[in-house]
Amino acid sequence: MTLLIGVIKVAFLALLWVFIAMIAGVVRRDIFARDDAHPSGGLPNPKRRGRRGKAAQLVVIGGAGLGDSVGLRGEVIVGRSPDSTLDIEDDYASGKHARFYRDDESWIVADMGSTNGTVVNGLRITRPTRVGDGDIVRVGRTSIKVEEP
Repeated sequence: MTLLIGVIKVAFLALLWVFIAMIAGVVRRDIFARDDAHPSGGLPNPKRRGRRGKAAQLVVIGGAGLGDSVGLRGEVIVGRSPDSTLDIEDDYASGKHARFYRDDESWIVADMGSTNGTVVNGLRITRPTRVGDGDIVRVGRTSIKVEEP
């Protein structure tokens, strides 16, 4: 009986250390996001406020940064990191949370391995998903609307 209790204690401690290591990995990935994943290579943040002409854009419609917008050109990274294209001050967003890019047909949003996931029109996405005019993308507690001319 004493041997069984000893084995259970050791197993419990092993599981506890595995859990702690998993948490440390998530925190490390979130805090120390790789800068080379940014498409501009560390150039100044092209974030803009307000509307600009007829170009496609992302507009923050809920959460911190309400009214912030950024034009959809090339690749747009949304996240808490200051070098993200759309830098959002949201504790529930990862440093590099979601990536918007264009293929031959439309804009696509992809989660970048964030802790809390990316939600498009109320559904959590697990793979790159097409988005268009009027779609709402939630990153953390921030809601972002896709606006196309």
